[in-house]
Amino acid sequence: MPLRPGYNIVTDPVAETDSSLAALEFFRQVANDGNVQTPVTVTGLEDLLYNVVEDERSDVVARLRQVLRSSESLGSMDAVQFLVDGQLVDDVEFRVRIERAEGGVYLDIGQLFVEAPQQLSPTHAVARK
Repeated sequence: MPLRPGYNIVTDPVAETDSSLAALEFFRQVANDGNVQTPVTVTGLEDLLYNVVEDERSDVVARLRQVLRSSESLGSMDAVQFLVDGQLVDDVEFRVRIERAEGGVYLDIGQLFVEAPQQLSPTHAVARK
C-alpha cells in the first residue's frame, strides 16, 4: 500500500523516502515554514510525546496540531510518513500503544490532526492535511 497524501501513521514503513527527520526537527522546520522535502519519514514521534510530562501532554499535542494546521511548509498533496514504534489503536479515539518499562502506555496521537486518522490496515492510518 503506497503513501497517501497527508499524514500517514505507520508501524512499518509503507514507502522508502529520500528524506528522513526526527520528530522534533520536523516540527521545528514546519513551525518556521521551512522547506520540508516530501515525501518524508518522521521518526520518534512516540518518544517526543512520551517524554513530555504527562499532565502537559494534551497541551503539547494541541500546540503541535496548531503547528501542522497553520504551516505553509506542507501542501494538501504532500505525504508525511510518521513511523512509530507501537501499535495503532482505533477505538473511542485514535491512539498509539507503546511499551515502556512500566507497561503499555497509550498516546493520543490522533489528536495531532484536525481530522481523525482513518485506519487502512492494522499498521497504517492516514489523516488528511
